[in-house]
Amino acid sequence: MKNLLFLSIILSVFGCASSSSSIVDSEVLKNQTIDLTKNDLSEYIVFGNVGLGWGCRTSGLYLYAGDQLYADTTNAYCKNAENYRFQGYKLSSTEKAKAEQIVQKIKNHLSTIKDDGQAIQTIGCPGCADGGMLYVQVKTSKSLKAWRLDDMIDTHQKLIVEVATIKR
Repeated sequence: MKNLLFLSIILSVFGCASSSSSIVDSEVLKNQTIDLTKNDLSEYIVFGNVGLGWGCRTSGLYLYAGDQLYADTTNAYCKNAENYRFQGYKLSSTEKAKAEQIVQKIKNHLSTIKDDGQAIQTIGCPGCADGGMLYVQVKTSKSLKAWRLDDMIDTHQKLIVEVATIKR
């Protein structure tokens, strides 16, 4: 049993390492990047899956702004949390089209959540059982608001599964 557990841990570590090395495919426009620390966009939405608990990791954060989709390259959410600032590269038009539908579903879902007046709103208990969350940050010309949506809530799980279909 211990050998099986050890083997599972080793495979998951190597699996994570190998998946991150294949991030860029032929459709990715690597030279077109965005850095929110240097660009002051008036409107955008950042969304994606963040694994919390032991070994916090970001499996995919995306920024949709100005009819473009970008994939995060920093994996810095776990280090910076509320001070997280997006940096990433532009994705293909195929992935952008997919993301447009997901962004609309996320916005529709957020409209059903009662606003608690806080800049960062937490729904459920992300990370309480070493799970994760769907992180969403929406900037409009009037405000900046973020949501941490527990991945153990069915509606959030469905959105997370859709976000995972975006190819980096």
